[in-house]
Amino acid sequence: MDGRRIAKSNRIKEVYENVRWVWVALALASLILQATRNVDVGPLHQTILDEGELVLTIVFDIEIFVRVLAYLPDWRGFLGRGQNWLDLILAVGSTVIQIPVVHNSSVYPWLTIFQLTRFYRVILEIPRMKPLLVR
Repeated sequence: MDGRRIAKSNRIKEVYENVRWVWVALALASLILQATRNVDVGPLHQTILDEGELVLTIVFDIEIFVRVLAYLPDWRGFLGRGQNWLDLILAVGSTVIQIPVVHNSSVYPWLTIFQLTRFYRVILEIPRMKPLLVR
């Protein structure tokens, strides 16, 4: 109408918005998992950490895919939001550091910043923190 697009209802986007808190809880779980890491970690604890982060990384990769689907047919709308860009970068970075060559390297502890940065999503849910984070 009049050269403007009319926003169509997307069922995937509606469902995603209804389960938004699940992703926040998973971001918090990721931070808690990383917080349990220390220098003298035992083999069982190390296995739990590695597998837990792998599972969380796969889940966040699926979330990004679902978010892109939620913006269809206007997929460019996904790239128009800064939060989507940041989450995409974090998902790709977290996925790359799960590759065994990277995961077993000496730089892996530094690259866990991708996993730790997911915590920003929890901060965004605190009402007065969002303006501070965005600035």
